[in-house]
Amino acid sequence: MSVLASAALQQIEKIVASANFVTDPAALAPYEVDGWRPTAVARPYSPEETAEIVRVAAAEKLAVIASGARTKLGIGAPPSQYDLALDLTRLRRVIAYDPADLTLSVEAGIRVADLQKVLGEQGQFLPFASPFAKSCTVGGVLASNATGPLRHSYGTARDFTLGMEFVDGSGTRTKSGGRVVKNVAGMDLHKLMIGSLGTLGVITSANFKTFPLPQASGTFVISYLRLADALALRAALAASVLSPQVLDIVSPDAVPFLDSGSGQLPAERWSVIVAAGGDQRVVERHAADIEQMAAQTGADNFAALEEVARQGLWEAVRELPATLLATSKRVVFWKISSLPGSFAAVVSEVDRIARENSLRAATLIRAAGLVYAALLPTEVDPEDDPATMNRLQRAVAQLFARTADVGARAVIEWCPLELKRRVSVWGPPGEDAELMRRVKKVFDPQNILSPGRFVGGI
Repeated sequence: MSVLASAALQQIEKIVASANFVTDPAALAPYEVDGWRPTAVARPYSPEETAEIVRVAAAEKLAVIASGARTKLGIGAPPSQYDLALDLTRLRRVIAYDPADLTLSVEAGIRVADLQKVLGEQGQFLPFASPFAKSCTVGGVLASNATGPLRHSYGTARDFTLGMEFVDGSGTRTKSGGRVVKNVAGMDLHKLMIGSLGTLGVITSANFKTFPLPQASGTFVISYLRLADALALRAALAASVLSPQVLDIVSPDAVPFLDSGSGQLPAERWSVIVAAGGDQRVVERHAADIEQMAAQTGADNFAALEEVARQGLWEAVRELPATLLATSKRVVFWKISSLPGSFAAVVSEVDRIARENSLRAATLIRAAGLVYAALLPTEVDPEDDPATMNRLQRAVAQLFARTADVGARAVIEWCPLELKRRVSVWGPPGEDAELMRRVKKVFDPQNILSPGRFVGGI
């Protein structure tokens, strides 16, 4: 590292105080991103300190990667440079909360689980249901645009984030949106931040619309021998007056990762999982109508789950990526955006590619327009077998091509580092690649914020 860069790090240490500046190699290890370990970690206490750190880093072109609980650092491509880890977990204050107005403003480092407890005391919640729920932070969920089962009824974070404050690549603090639902002033720059993996700005706080907790809820599992029949139920629900909160379809191969032998999801069956919420009459109406639709679409079984079973199942569904990552070091976890009419074709291609390459596959269809798919070695494959990695690489190329052929858009959310070095986790660049580079140049002219981690090496 140059003398100027060393001087810049010393300046950053003064900003946060020595107790919040780390250079010990052992303490740096948890901040490693795809084989890159930073030179130092800074833990700012405020947006002002965050902006000052970024200004110093920009002046010496030190690459900065911001994080909270670090549960999403595996998403994205390997960085092209990484000098400073910006740990935002000290930014964890509730800035403003008006339960009567259903609005909330919090700092980015607050844990989602802690925030839900605060909201729950007022009978409210935020529809974050992303993986690693016990430890993930608001900033990490926003930066990765992580979603969960509640996406079906509440949308993504872009739909209930009212505003945001962030620090751009020059160290300038910028506010976008507001704190009220009807705010219309200014441009929605904060929506660009959501899902950008910290490549456009460091999120320091966000404003949300909150939601009342439903008075009653119900979860129903409907099982089918064929995917076509499960999709027929999805279509029937979409055409009905019902408004389920959740509508997921689980493949037979995914059942072992979700059920743990409880029998809630029948083996060798496609399971449609539906959740309803509202007052008791709404839940009862959903139960009656869904049971009737299940019979009309040839379901093997319809089951309404009890409270304990319901909570356990939803936790398993939410944490599916974490479960798969713990199962194998070589899992390739996909997020495939698709129109409902292409669900069957996408799943068919995933299964066919898995068979062609002697791999296992597991899929979960989120009826709002996503297919999550995992490709992983068979149970008899050695974890360190080079042939397995070659098969995974071949399967990745095939799945990118075949999903595009059916009008879907695939990205790899998690995969082994060795595979990341061979393929682009974002797939072939799209027509908007040049526009995205121009946006990056505006927000981060020195290219210091998470460089190389986003689409097209941005």
